[in-house]
Amino acid sequence: MPEIRARPAPGGDTRNYGLPFTLDGIEKAVSIRIEGLSRNLVADLPDLSLDLLEIAALVYGCDAAVSRGGPVDTRLGRAWYRDFQIEVPVRCQNLWTRKDVRTALSEVLNFVSGDQFKFTFTAHPGAGGHQEFFKFSPDDGWQADRVMMFSGGLDSFAGALEEMFEHKQQVALVSHFSATKIAPRQKALKAALEGRCGPKSCKHFPVKIQLGKGGNKETTYRTRSFLFAVLGMIVAQSFGRDRVSFYENGVVSLNLPLVANVVSTRATRTTHPKTLNLMTRFFTGVFERTAKIDNPYFWRTKTDVVETIARLGLAEKIRVTNSCADTRNRTEQHPHCGRCSQCIDRRFAVLAAGLEHEDPEEAYAVDLMQGARREVRDREIALSYVRNALDYEVMAPPDLQSCFPEVTDSIGSLGVPPQVGLEQVNALLQRHGKAVAGVMRTKAPKDPAPQSLPALFGDTQREPRLRAGPKVPVAPSPVLQARLILTLQSTSKITINDKIELVGPATVRLLTILAEQHLEAAGAGLDPFDYPCTEAGKLAGLLDVTDESLRRQISRMRGDLRKRFASADPTLSDEFEIIENVPWSGYRLAPDRVDVRRKT
Repeated sequence: MPEIRARPAPGGDTRNYGLPFTLDGIEKAVSIRIEGLSRNLVADLPDLSLDLLEIAALVYGCDAAVSRGGPVDTRLGRAWYRDFQIEVPVRCQNLWTRKDVRTALSEVLNFVSGDQFKFTFTAHPGAGGHQEFFKFSPDDGWQADRVMMFSGGLDSFAGALEEMFEHKQQVALVSHFSATKIAPRQKALKAALEGRCGPKSCKHFPVKIQLGKGGNKETTYRTRSFLFAVLGMIVAQSFGRDRVSFYENGVVSLNLPLVANVVSTRATRTTHPKTLNLMTRFFTGVFERTAKIDNPYFWRTKTDVVETIARLGLAEKIRVTNSCADTRNRTEQHPHCGRCSQCIDRRFAVLAAGLEHEDPEEAYAVDLMQGARREVRDREIALSYVRNALDYEVMAPPDLQSCFPEVTDSIGSLGVPPQVGLEQVNALLQRHGKAVAGVMRTKAPKDPAPQSLPALFGDTQREPRLRAGPKVPVAPSPVLQARLILTLQSTSKITINDKIELVGPATVRLLTILAEQHLEAAGAGLDPFDYPCTEAGKLAGLLDVTDESLRRQISRMRGDLRKRFASADPTLSDEFEIIENVPWSGYRLAPDRVDVRRKT
């Protein structure tokens, strides 16, 4: 259980405010840079807002500093869930020690992250006097009608454009960035909005908060959405506004798993309806007045978002927006990787809207329709995206609830009768599915390149299909519910379900190599169906055998296990295929059948 103790920040350069803390006794710090906030906004910033900012920054720093399992998690991903004990000095101690406020804070963080957060609030020595926290710039008395989070993606750009151009609102754009490659795009989009809507239509409030150099151990950053909301609410309260908006299409907000078993916090919960409700409850309690977090785009698809940008006259700026999750490997030539689910979603939406000329295919390192997807993870992400969309197209509400029971969390947070909410969500997903299916039927080349999405998906799959029946519901847990427990006892012995003992050197060596790979994938937080394979040639080399000898060894082992399973436990007689051979990729332990443990 990580223990975190924050200390009041020392004086110094207010352009780079360092919030020091210890993590299990090790010194760390969170850097907070908010140079974009104006002088008149911050001049009256109360102690309560400073407390909020420090709590959110500290939580974000702890999230990044503590791994969810590391490269080899012998507990098969169970370290995904973490328990934090945080002690933090606050200026408004009477507020933060109130039971309702502490409970609301823990609930929103627990849901967003999947972790447990427990707080102890001590008195801050700077209460009532620590105000000049940042470097300020002069301001002209500009006021905001609306406050929204602005990432520079398609959804937030469309939302800003719609508010400013169509609704004639003056909008405060609040951004967080950690990668310097994102900031120029946000600035360019802000300039485009001003050019379209007028010089006083918006103001940009960029924020940079990050853990000290070299401190990052975890990159899922599930608590970042809470940090975003806090920054937005501080700006909103300073302008006398009671509302902060995230603009994100409803298909993403629903948090349904892209791949079976990708559930809970392994998929983002940034704008999940329950997240927004919990945040609203928390901020309303903290400020003791209405403080709402909402998502005006919940009932829109990504295609709707793209069409909004075109309808309002800035389609040429689509290419400037950023969608890719792989910011680290971004280049000027390829600002989008084309492999992550965000890139795939973006490209399908642009094609469905008929605006591909505004989003050149050469901007993607891997083209949606012709690019080769050689990695198992890349193939599964793309194929699962399409499979789900085609299911959505023909899915009835009862099927939706049966296939994706986690949708209940969303429906229960919409403020409408459950059946009405289910039907509305189903209709949203059907529209999304129809758009994706239309692209697959009309845009896929007749002669697709090898390992491209259309080639992998198969010609017959491009036609509309009727569901053969609902999928088996997946339990809402990121831990794979395996039926076979393969235990690494030593370098010379492996057991399966504590009933079958394997001691043959060749068999043990083969399974150990694949088991270590399996553990590493689980510890890295990969989705089970994205676990990588070891190429046949590489595996044969590690075992010092030929490719043909490797195939014979695996075949013999399968036959032996079939007999031994049938003898040890008749219910396992069909479970001898514990090693998968994935075409073009190699071998791996079957992620839907095998759980690996290491005896310590």
